[in-house]
Amino acid sequence: MHYNLEKFSQYYHETSDFLRGFQLPMWEDFPDIALYMDQLIILINRYLPFQENVKPVTASMINNYVKLKLMPRPYKKKYDRSHLAYLVVICSLKDALGMAVIQRIFPPNMEGEQLRERYNAFVRNQVKAYHFVADEADSVAIPLLQEERPDRIHDLVMQTAVSASVAKHLAECFSAQQTSDPPKKDS
Repeated sequence: MHYNLEKFSQYYHETSDFLRGFQLPMWEDFPDIALYMDQLIILINRYLPFQENVKPVTASMINNYVKLKLMPRPYKKKYDRSHLAYLVVICSLKDALGMAVIQRIFPPNMEGEQLRERYNAFVRNQVKAYHFVADEADSVAIPLLQEERPDRIHDLVMQTAVSASVAKHLAECFSAQQTSDPPKKDS
C-alpha cells in the first residue's frame, strides 16, 4: 500500500484533534421535551460524528431497535431523553459490537436515575477512551511521521486494526461476565 505522507499527516492530526475534542451530550444536555421521530433523527445525527461512508440514523433503524427491545417504545409516537440515551449508545457501539453485547453493557430496562447515571457514565468513559486511543496512536504515529517514511504508515494501520479487534474481544468477554446476582456485602 502507498500513502501520501503529507495528506496522511494532515488527516492524522485532524483526527487526533477530533478525538481529543469530541464529547457526546450529557443527559442534562438533552432536550426535556418529547420529540417526534423526524426531530429525534435530526438531533441524533447532530450528536453522532458520522463519517462519509457511514449511514446516518433512520426511522427504520429506530423502529428495529424498538422491535428488538434494545430501547423502550415511544409514548404516543413521541421520544424523550431515555430514547435519546439509548440511541446514542446503540449507534456509538453498533459498528464494533453485536446487539447482544450492547444489551449487556446498556440494558434496555433501565429507567429514571439509573438510566441517567449509566448514560452519563457512558459519556465520561467515551471521552476517556477517545483520549486513550489518541494517545496510543500518537505513540506510534508521531515517530513514523517524523521518519518521513510513508511505507511505515501501514504499521500504524495494522496496529490500529489489531487494537480494534482486541478491544472488541475484551468488551465481549468482559460483558459476558455479568451476573444477575447482586454483589455480596462484606460483613
